[in-house]
Amino acid sequence: MNPEAPKNSKVMAVAVFAMVGVTLYWTFTYSGPYRYLAELQVKRLGYYVPKLTAMVIILGFLLIAGAIKVVLSGAERPVPGPPNAPAVAVPLNNAAVPQAWLPYVRYAAPLIVAGIGGWMYFNGTQAGSLQQLTAVDFESGKLQSRIVYADVRGHLSRTYLSKENYLYIPMYTEESGKLPVRLVVGVNEKDANKRLRAESDGSITVRGIADKGLEGDVKYAFEKNGMAVADTVWVVHAGRAPGDDRVAGLIMMAIGVALAGLFFAVDSYKKRKKLASPVQIPA
Repeated sequence: MNPEAPKNSKVMAVAVFAMVGVTLYWTFTYSGPYRYLAELQVKRLGYYVPKLTAMVIILGFLLIAGAIKVVLSGAERPVPGPPNAPAVAVPLNNAAVPQAWLPYVRYAAPLIVAGIGGWMYFNGTQAGSLQQLTAVDFESGKLQSRIVYADVRGHLSRTYLSKENYLYIPMYTEESGKLPVRLVVGVNEKDANKRLRAESDGSITVRGIADKGLEGDVKYAFEKNGMAVADTVWVVHAGRAPGDDRVAGLIMMAIGVALAGLFFAVDSYKKRKKLASPVQIPA
């Protein structure tokens, strides 16, 4: 028996949870190394891939952990004894200790899925009840919430962006708005006529969840087309409701838990099968 194995396993489990938590935080807040990598992709390619960016960060964590393990492994080497000293028996299960961290790395995937689901469910609980807002509410900075559910009224710009059939349309207080883009309406192209309700004064009302944060490649595309963009941009996602976020969040969390349970069952089966196998003792 190696008394350090359970301790190492607990440390690795905590490390994996911390790694996933930090990665999710950087992903949803568009900050830290995630933002650096996203903007680097935008600069080089003109767009960025969110999932790939998060995976690169996790891979970076694993490489750092591996490098630390390699550096510290030298301190664990035994001091050589006298030439005639008897050989010390090495427990057979010590060979499995270096691979003890592998199962925990595999659990990172369901943890990320469950974490995304938890974030979606949390957003669904924080959006609140339906409010009646105008574009000026977002431009003046009166909103203190991070996310709101509202009917938002304003004038849409004639210049907009399309990304995979999803439209990003700037919304202003006035019809000839020339201020930096602070509010954007996001709507599926096929649902635009249904989600955007025209008013008698030429303005548009859209119902959905508005939250802070515009994707890096979309912001870059606006600026590339000569449109000034504010540091903080709100996006009203047309047709999105708090109940939808809560349901989707629960489904994502359930998928994450199911994946973790499947991995645990497979690991337990392999462990039992290994213990049941006869040990071959060399002659």
